[in-house]
Amino acid sequence: MKKEEYLKKLKFQLIDLPGDDLAQIEDFYEELIYDGMEQGYSEEEILARLETPEEVAKKIRAEYGGLMVYTAKSASRESAQGYESSSLIHTVKVETENLRIRVRTVEEGPVRVYFKPKEGRDLVTFEEKDGVFLFHHEMKGPSPLNWLNFLWDSNILVLELPMNYAGTLCLRTTNGTIKAAGLANLAVGEIRSNNGTIRIENCHAGRLHVTSNNARIELSNVRGSELEASAGNGLVTAKECSFPERLSLQTQNGAVSGRNLIGDHISMQTCNGVVSGTIIGNPADYNVSSMTRNGMNNLENVNEPGRTKSLLAKTHNGRIQIDFTM
Repeated sequence: MKKEEYLKKLKFQLIDLPGDDLAQIEDFYEELIYDGMEQGYSEEEILARLETPEEVAKKIRAEYGGLMVYTAKSASRESAQGYESSSLIHTVKVETENLRIRVRTVEEGPVRVYFKPKEGRDLVTFEEKDGVFLFHHEMKGPSPLNWLNFLWDSNILVLELPMNYAGTLCLRTTNGTIKAAGLANLAVGEIRSNNGTIRIENCHAGRLHVTSNNARIELSNVRGSELEASAGNGLVTAKECSFPERLSLQTQNGAVSGRNLIGDHISMQTCNGVVSGTIIGNPADYNVSSMTRNGMNNLENVNEPGRTKSLLAKTHNGRIQIDFTM
């Protein structure tokens, strides 16, 4: 069975669910398969070890529609699968171990986390105080070694934010990916993952800091004032991103790639990899500092006092190919 067939069968089993929920389920399992392939498994091996679409659908239906929501003011959190704010929130902090984090937006409502702790394995601390929503998760005892041990009800945490949320968002996980989309008004975003890919799409943040160790960072249609994206060992890509004050893409071992970037001060750096991309702007406005030791470089270094914008492009072992487009 191939990925497309697996997802088609799963969607058929859940065809009566609302369209948005069905799309999120499909996205989750598609990412699960891609994550396994990144770990070196073949598509066939992954699908053979996953539960059948019928079994997965049965589990999802058992959870769907029966969420028990716990707030910090509730008397009991027994059977809780959701954790929500009870007042106005200006800062959201979510910290997890061995969980995927997915951020989705809703038109209105409280800040809410959907996660069902597994007895004997998950330890959750939830607190709401002075406008701060804090959700902390850690695992008891040794962590499962096989990523396929994490299934729908236990390996994913969903953070739900209202579209008009304009505060600070801090996300941190270990051994898990982070995906955020549709955040239009963030003041500050601090996103960090150890050993997991970070994907951010269609978002706006005044200041955005993204850090990933041993995994890639993917940014698409992300805008704001300042961006710093840094990966310890992994590819860093940014497409259709605009950060006028500062736009920094950096990694140690991997390529740095940008497409249609907009920024007055752009930095693209790696030690072992290609630096490439396109910048929307007039090259006559930029002072340029570029260097590579082993590879071609299409940029000429320029330092003229009258130029108000800057581009820094550096690598030790790889070529540099950055073009300007009007």
